[in-house]
Amino acid sequence: MEGKRILVVDDTADLLKSIVQVLAMEGYETMAAVNGQDAVDKVREAVPDLVITDLLMPVMDGYMLIETLKANTLWQNIPVIVFSAKPEQESKDKVLAMGAVKFIRKPGTIETILDTIHEVLAGI
Repeated sequence: MEGKRILVVDDTADLLKSIVQVLAMEGYETMAAVNGQDAVDKVREAVPDLVITDLLMPVMDGYMLIETLKANTLWQNIPVIVFSAKPEQESKDKVLAMGAVKFIRKPGTIETILDTIHEVLAGI
């Protein structure tokens, strides 16, 4: 999976930094964004192989980010993993219906995140 570009989107700076560091140590090329709008700007610069996003963020939330990605023919096939603390099954069902491929409930372990990333990237 080395060389795959992953965009991580979260408004919690420490968590964002930690995930990006671990992914970089795993050999992934990483990009970081602090909200959905920042993520869209980053995707315009360099299309990632995978997006991991939180749902609750300022400016543009994760729902709107997924909607924006899926509405663009150049980006609609980018797999999206949602990593969120929203506990409702409804949130999980909604993002999966919108086109996200996986939902990881915070606080997830780094092993869970990496396993999910490997599984998703192996399928593309």
